[in-house]
Amino acid sequence: MKKSIVLIITLVSVQYVLAQSKQASFTVGIMGLGKNTWLMNKNIFDRPNSEQEVEASLGTSFGINMSIYFTQNVGIGLDVLYATHNQKFNGTTDVITKTPYNSKIHFSSIDIPLYLRLSTNGGAYFELGSYFSMITAANYTQESSLALFNGSKDIKAFTNGFNAAPLLGLGIDINLTDNLILSPGLRFSYGLSDVAGVDGQGVELTNTLKYPTYEKTHTLSGGLLVGVVYRFDI
Repeated sequence: MKKSIVLIITLVSVQYVLAQSKQASFTVGIMGLGKNTWLMNKNIFDRPNSEQEVEASLGTSFGINMSIYFTQNVGIGLDVLYATHNQKFNGTTDVITKTPYNSKIHFSSIDIPLYLRLSTNGGAYFELGSYFSMITAANYTQESSLALFNGSKDIKAFTNGFNAAPLLGLGIDINLTDNLILSPGLRFSYGLSDVAGVDGQGVELTNTLKYPTYEKTHTLSGGLLVGVVYRFDI
């Protein structure tokens, strides 16, 4: 009797998988993301705002998207993106001249998000996965009314080149045609790796005179994503 029950369950499961596999598909397309970006460091946040105040900053990502769906509603997505991550500051240069300044830390990276994609029959979708980022360039720029404090420098040597971050996304798939799909949504990530670098005044975060206790720097971003993909039925 037990063997018969197991056999029936197995046959039903196989039949279900075969039925679902007829709904399998593959999508490929392009996507772009406009996002609010932050560099989170406790030492910087603890400094007086008059010295270096963190400002809201913007970054972008754009590239290609590929997804494979095992059923109509369950799939795995993979993106390859060129991305920028910025952090702006303002404050005064030093306690003597108290010259106002504006500065920016700029990262360029190749991001590879890999995620599980779940969707409803109505088109709503949910993404959960990870970002893997390779920082290809890092620069610091400062502007003020005194030429002495103006300039830019390469800070790649002070920055860790790899960053991993959990990814969370949600949105809706809109069928433009039977196979062409517009996918607007939101995507958020928080870096688990320490990207290090410099502060708003260009001082290395490993400088023990200014920062006796070292604190890690984590990326944070969230923004609006828009993608257009073409679906191929398998």
